[in-house]
Amino acid sequence: MMITYRYIRALVVAALLLMVAGRLQAQEWSVKTNLLSDVATVPSVSSEYRISLRWTTSIDLSWMPVHQMSEHFIRTIKVQPEAHYWLRAPFTGPFIGPSLQWRLYNIGGVAAFRTSDSRSQGYVLGTGCTAGWHFTLSNRWGLEPSVTLGYAYTHYHRYDSPRDDRITKKWDVHYLGPIAAAVQLVYMLK
Repeated sequence: MMITYRYIRALVVAALLLMVAGRLQAQEWSVKTNLLSDVATVPSVSSEYRISLRWTTSIDLSWMPVHQMSEHFIRTIKVQPEAHYWLRAPFTGPFIGPSLQWRLYNIGGVAAFRTSDSRSQGYVLGTGCTAGWHFTLSNRWGLEPSVTLGYAYTHYHRYDSPRDDRITKKWDVHYLGPIAAAVQLVYMLK
């Protein structure tokens, strides 16, 4: 009879320890939005998932299907998958990792993109290395500034006016340097 009570006590203690350990377990999922993209009126959302003790995978999606005001418009979609190696633990402190980028765009009549009296339409393919830092704001909220350095290839057509369909130039541009920047507002899912 004493052996049975010992086993029962051991099982209860083990179950309590597993329950507590399960509650203390590091975060698995996060949902984010890039505040820099949002300020530029291009809504963004991304999700990150912990796959091991130090690695997470992330995918970022920015999409502006139609933003129009007479002769001014921006249409874009961007997909950026990444893997993050955390130098501490996932979702705490510094991270670094590989990144890919694909973007389609059609921009016209916007001085910030040098298209105030013209239109550019094309795509971007990029690859690089992302480095950033996760700042914990509360139990569920965080802030993640990051920058991606790497290579980008851009192919686009230039048109004489924002509504013109006649191509005036075709460009292929190879670029080495910063290809993405983000200040992500992070919400941790438990």
